[in-house]
Amino acid sequence: MKKNLVIINNEKCSIKNGEIFCENIEIKSLNQNLKSKYDVKFLLREGNTAPVYKIEKSNTKISANIFSFTKNLFTSAIKDRSEYLIISVTPYTFYSFLILLLFRKKIFLYLRSDGKKEISLIFGKSLSFLYKIIENFMSKFSNLIVVNKLISKKEKYFLVNPSQIDKEWLTNSKIAKENSEIKLLYVGRFKIEKGIYSLINLFKKVSIDNKNISLTLVGQGNRPKVEDDRIKFLHPISDKKKLIEEYDRHKILILPSYTEGHPQVLLESLVRQRPVIVFQEIKHVVENYQGAFVCERDYEQLTKTINYIDRNYEDILKGMSTNSYPTKESFFGQLSKILG
Repeated sequence: MKKNLVIINNEKCSIKNGEIFCENIEIKSLNQNLKSKYDVKFLLREGNTAPVYKIEKSNTKISANIFSFTKNLFTSAIKDRSEYLIISVTPYTFYSFLILLLFRKKIFLYLRSDGKKEISLIFGKSLSFLYKIIENFMSKFSNLIVVNKLISKKEKYFLVNPSQIDKEWLTNSKIAKENSEIKLLYVGRFKIEKGIYSLINLFKKVSIDNKNISLTLVGQGNRPKVEDDRIKFLHPISDKKKLIEEYDRHKILILPSYTEGHPQVLLESLVRQRPVIVFQEIKHVVENYQGAFVCERDYEQLTKTINYIDRNYEDILKGMSTNSYPTKESFFGQLSKILG
């Protein structure tokens, strides 16, 4: 008999033509890869989000406001003999945690990034300290799951290596063609903490001798008005094959985030034999990966790094051939073992 597992996430979902969509592939992936072992249910919020990934509605409770969310949560806590996986620390997940604690439910808290840094960037340092107090409290009374050792100071935790990498990502990779244009790629959300606006401002000043350079930005969010023909915006790409093709059309991925835990785009780019540039704030994500470069958040340093990669591309690719990557199969094996 399958265990009941209820997943609570602050990510908002949209309802289009009776179907439920989310912006984050993780929700869809959790359902697809855990349902063979668990009876998986989701408690999610409704919002005006981009319909990127379709998820099954049969096991998903969508709440339009705090009242319906409370009703769904209490119904689950009273009727279901379930374990609970809470993803991230937010007002909604903290509220859920307190109720589940009252019902003495078994709770797993899954932290994918340093929330304190994100809150500090968006709302300021005063709220970031409050966040950390709440995170520490939730961690104390939960089974903590993290994606890197820097996220929490709690002594006992489970460490996982999230990945969406499967056979399709690992096969038929194509080396970028040598031509007169250096094509840069960004894949992610358009939010301040993702560093996207900083990247655009830096890129406007970048110039490579004797070569054209372009930047393609793939994702959803608040697009800035940009008067630069070298910069192109694309809508989110949910089709895996098309996303792989987009990586293959470019030469270098740039990940400009101010904070990251275990970014999937870094893995996606490297397995497609595309070097990655990150900035100093998230240098920890590079780990021991060949082909991942750390750069100062400065247009001159960015220009130098791009130049270096372009001039040494073949040697960099040879080094990347020694990399070993976590896969989707290994990640969900880890997660299933932790959840029991």
